[in-house]
Amino acid sequence: MIETINVYEDLEGESSLSNHKKVTWLELFYDLIYVVAVSITIHVLGHSHEGHVSWDEIIKYPLIFFPLWWAWTGFTVYVNRYGEDNTHQRLVYIVQMLFVILMSASISTNFNANYLPFLIGYVGIRLTTVYMYGRVWLKRHHSSAISSYLAKGFFIGALISFSSVFFPGDWKFIVLYLGILIDILLPLLGRRILKKHPVQNHHLLERFGLITIILLGECILNIVTTVREVPITTEVVVAGLLGFILAVSIWWHYFESSEETVGENCNGPGHAIIYGHLFVYMSLGILANVIRYGINHELELRQYAEFAMAGVVLYLVATGFIFNVHSKGGLNPKKKWLFFYIASVLIVSSCLLILPNVISVLSGTVVLIVGYTVYSRLRFRKLNNS
Repeated sequence: MIETINVYEDLEGESSLSNHKKVTWLELFYDLIYVVAVSITIHVLGHSHEGHVSWDEIIKYPLIFFPLWWAWTGFTVYVNRYGEDNTHQRLVYIVQMLFVILMSASISTNFNANYLPFLIGYVGIRLTTVYMYGRVWLKRHHSSAISSYLAKGFFIGALISFSSVFFPGDWKFIVLYLGILIDILLPLLGRRILKKHPVQNHHLLERFGLITIILLGECILNIVTTVREVPITTEVVVAGLLGFILAVSIWWHYFESSEETVGENCNGPGHAIIYGHLFVYMSLGILANVIRYGINHELELRQYAEFAMAGVVLYLVATGFIFNVHSKGGLNPKKKWLFFYIASVLIVSSCLLILPNVISVLSGTVVLIVGYTVYSRLRFRKLNNS
């Protein structure tokens, strides 16, 4: 699916939608810098105490995920629109990687202890993204409205986040996430402007797919490391096998759906792909921990079932939205189908809450994902034959 070749045009040229961008080695290298950050964030939910994961850790999971996802997304969308391969841009990317490493090394559930280096890492990533948009703004007259809008807006968001260092106690976190929220909302509020220079969904899905592969790798890593930590029993072997089937089913569904979807709707701001993947990634992190706790049984049954339900609901709703909107004869996200789809997913997945033990919950999770994979395959086959 992914070719690691560069087809970026020089800075003065127009970006052509008829000539799809491909993922480059530099982008692959950049993604690998995020592997450690993603792994640390997933393990926030991997520490149970007397059979429970505290609400404090549960809340911190999305709070850590938001800036991590948005920092990576900012680079990815910039490259999609204006990416090139020259010495100057390589140096900018490498500088941004240093900020990614700093942010990754500072990820912790103890926000106060590592707040300043985490903040410097995040703001540094955002400011280098602002710099790249600002350079386009100065040199590309045909897209000055878009690059100007994003450069100015992202600068304001980064400035607000950085100003959090001047606030005491918990107020600094409120100001930090206020800046992040402004950043996240900016492309949505500027949808009309961004439509004038649309993203290339083919390249965008490839890039988001690379992070999906990393997260599926975390699922496999959890199987291996957890099996090594516990005595080998029949139940452990069954749980490990179920975890593997779960990861394979997600891989099968996600990438087959991506193949069927890609290229059908190559125009537009790509918001369904960009924002939908936040919940895809969070779901995969949750399901990686569902696999872990399914093997070591360190989590009380009720909370384990709630984790499994949350992971399934997030994955089914997010991928259903992404691949329906961008599929052949794509569905309008404003129509009632989304409401009924979410209601159906909630009702079906709630059955996990009444299962009698951990293995049955893990088995039910696998059944739901496998069933969803089969349904999606049949649906796309029907659309292609129509």
